[in-house]
Amino acid sequence: FADKETQDYYFEWYAGRRIIPSKTLKLEWFKSEGFSFPPLLEHQELGKFLELEGLYYPELIRLFLCFTSSNEGIMQSVVKGKLIKLDGPTLKEVAGLSKARSMKPQPFKFGDFEELITFRDCQRNPKTTNYNKFLAGGMKKNSRLISFIIAWMLKPRLHNHAQMSRDDDILLMHVIKKKEKIDWVLVVNDCIWKARRKEDGPISYALLLSRIF
Repeated sequence: FADKETQDYYFEWYAGRRIIPSKTLKLEWFKSEGFSFPPLLEHQELGKFLELEGLYYPELIRLFLCFTSSNEGIMQSVVKGKLIKLDGPTLKEVAGLSKARSMKPQPFKFGDFEELITFRDCQRNPKTTNYNKFLAGGMKKNSRLISFIIAWMLKPRLHNHAQMSRDDDILLMHVIKKKEKIDWVLVVNDCIWKARRKEDGPISYALLLSRIF
C-alpha cells in the first residue's frame, strides 16, 4: 500500500468482502444428454467463459475492486503494479467474450420485449403459473437451466437463485432465447461496477479476474 491511510481504507471496506463462488459448465456434456440450450449460449459466444475452471485469488480480487475505477464504462485497476483493464480485447482473449456492436445492455430496449411474455414462454403450464413472482421451478427444463446459468454465472449473486430478477435475469433470458447479440463486455463491467458502488457488494467473476491477473 502507498500509505497507511490507503491500507486502513482497504482493511475497513474490502478485506472481508465476499466473493461469489465460481461455477463451471460443460456444454458438450449437456449436448450429449440431449439438452437444447447449449447452442443458444454458443450463439452469444459464451462457451469459453462458462467453461473456465481452476484456482482463483481472493486477495488479488479484493485489491482489484478496492482500487478500480471506471473509464467510459470499462473498469480498470492496478494489481501488483500491473494495470488491469476489463476491455474488449482482454475479455475476448481470456474468456472469449464478445463486444458486439449493439446498444448498451442496460436498459435493454428490444422492441419485441415484454417480460411477462418472455416468462410465460418459459413455462411448462402457463395457465397455472404465478406471474407475481418469476420463479424458475415451473419452467421447462431448458429454460430453467438457462435461468440458473444467468443467476450463478452470467450475472451472479449469492442468494435467491430460484427467482428471476426483472431488472437483469428476465432480460438476459429474452436476449439469449431470441438470439439477440449484446455486449457481454459491458455486462461484466456493469456487474463489477455495482459491486464497487455497494458498501458490502459481493464480488463476481472470480475465475475470470484471476485469469487476467
